[in-house]
Amino acid sequence: MHGSVICLTDPNNTQKNTYTDIRRFPCEKFQTFLYAATFTLSLITFALFFEPEYAFEETIPALSIACLSFLALGLPRFIEFRKISTSIQDSDVLRNPGQHGRRELLIIGLGVAFFSLAILGPFILAFITTPAVWMGAVLGMIAGMSSSQLAFALYTQRWEKNNHVKLYRYVVWFRDERNRKTVIEYGVRSE
Repeated sequence: MHGSVICLTDPNNTQKNTYTDIRRFPCEKFQTFLYAATFTLSLITFALFFEPEYAFEETIPALSIACLSFLALGLPRFIEFRKISTSIQDSDVLRNPGQHGRRELLIIGLGVAFFSLAILGPFILAFITTPAVWMGAVLGMIAGMSSSQLAFALYTQRWEKNNHVKLYRYVVWFRDERNRKTVIEYGVRSE
């Protein structure tokens, strides 16, 4: 069932080639281990390249970019999951969870701005700082992004365990006459 493509047999559906793609939400179990490994390796690499006499110079950019990356990637996902978890408890399916209110759009917009800064920050630092600071900033970005993914995956797994459900992301789609994938419906469901 995980990641499988199933042909719908609804006779009322006018599209002939309609499919449902079902995957674990937010990620498969093995990806949690990959996030943990990436986070650990980025911290180990930073510790190996870290020079005590330049501690302040190397740590501040790395820590700043790690925090920005964590917030930029994690904040919108946690806000979205709060909405998903509330709706899933009321019914087993949440259709089209991507429709946001004004407040959520503002927070997601700030997340995109922080994410852009976190991505562009190391490249800007490459021109104005030493290689050690640049390397710390890149490792900080990797650590921040992987720790955000790891924290979100562990949080949703704990929520699933506490609520005795498993969450799955689904997408209903078909190929149009120009062979483009067209999404009809998407959402999150529980089992």
